[in-house]
Amino acid sequence: MNKVLIIDDEPWARAVVRTLGEWERLGLRIAGEAEDGKEGLRLMKELEPHIVLTDMRMPGVDGVELLKQINEQFPLLKIIVMSGYDDFMYLKQAIRSRAVEYLLKPVDPEELNAALAKCIHELHTQKQTVNTSWDSPLAFPNPSSMDRYVAQRQRVFAALFELSRPAVLQALDKLEELLVATYPEGMEPALLAKVGDDFLHILEQFMMENEVGFEVQLISPEGQWKDVSAALTIVQRNYLEAIDSIEMIRKTKNRLLIPEVKDYIDKHFLEPITLETIAGKFFVSKEHLSRVFKTTIGENLTEYIIRKRMERARELLLQPHISIKEAALMTGYTELAYFHRVFKKQFGLTPGEVQKGIK
Repeated sequence: MNKVLIIDDEPWARAVVRTLGEWERLGLRIAGEAEDGKEGLRLMKELEPHIVLTDMRMPGVDGVELLKQINEQFPLLKIIVMSGYDDFMYLKQAIRSRAVEYLLKPVDPEELNAALAKCIHELHTQKQTVNTSWDSPLAFPNPSSMDRYVAQRQRVFAALFELSRPAVLQALDKLEELLVATYPEGMEPALLAKVGDDFLHILEQFMMENEVGFEVQLISPEGQWKDVSAALTIVQRNYLEAIDSIEMIRKTKNRLLIPEVKDYIDKHFLEPITLETIAGKFFVSKEHLSRVFKTTIGENLTEYIIRKRMERARELLLQPHISIKEAALMTGYTELAYFHRVFKKQFGLTPGEVQKGIK
C-alpha cells in the first residue's frame, strides 16, 4: 500500500484533506502529517512516503524551498501542490516540471482524488519494468535508469511548455544519450515505438489542452525503426512543428475579439486566471490584451475579474448557511484580511455588514 504525507501549517486544512481523500479505495494510507517544510523533510526520511501533498505558504521552509529539497533528495517522490489563488499561477509555472498536480484551495474532492490516482499511475510506471500495450516489456537495467528516464521526460515537457526550440532539441539529445547508454546493444522496434509514442502522447495532450489543432504522427509498433536516433527524429519533428504552429497562430491572430475574452472570463472567473494566462490562451501579448480590453470594455481586465469575484462573494454572503471564511475560500481568497480589504474597496461595506443586511 502506498504511503502519503500531508504538509500544511493549518490543522483544519490537513483535516480537510484527510476527510476528502478516498484512501481505502485508492489503496493509500496516510503515514504522517507535518506543519512545516522542515518537519516534512524529516518525516520523508523517517516514513519513506510515496506521495506528498504540500501547501506552499508555510513558516520556515516554505513550499518553494521544500520542492527544491524534495527534487534533490527524493527524486522519485510524487508531489501534489495545494495553493491559494494569490500565488497559484506563479507557483504553477515555477514548479510545473516537478509536481504531478496543482490543486487550488479550497480543495475540490474530485480533483484531489484524481490527482492521487494520477500519482499512483506514475508510481506504477516508475517501477523497473514498464509494460507496453503490446505485451513487450520496456525493461530498464535498474531503478536508477528508470528514474533518469522519468526526469528526462519531465525536462522535455518543461521545454515544450516554454515553447523553446533550443531547449526541446537539447532535452531530446539528452534523452537519446540516455537510451543509447541504457541499451548499448540497441532497442527492439516495438520498444522504440513505445518510447516514441510516450513522448508524442505528451505533445498530443499539450496541444489539446491549449486547444490547438495539430495532427501528431504516432510511431507504429510495426514500423521498422533502425535505431533510437531514427525514432527520436520523428519525435523531434513533431515537437518543432507543434511549436511552429503555435508561434504562427500568435503572429497571424492579430485581431483580438474582446467579446470572446469577456465570455471566457465570465465562465472561468472563479478559476486561477490572470492577465498573463488569458493573454496566453488568446495568443496575444498581455500589454496588447490589457490595452484593447480597457478601451473596449471601459474597465481594466484585472479589475473586471476582481469585480466578478466580489459580486459572487456578495451573493454567497447573502446565503444564511455560508460564513465569511467559506465565501472567501469559494471565490479564491485564502487570506481573510486581504478578502476583507478587496471586498470593502469594491462595495464600500465589509463582508460582515453585507451579511447582516446593511445597505
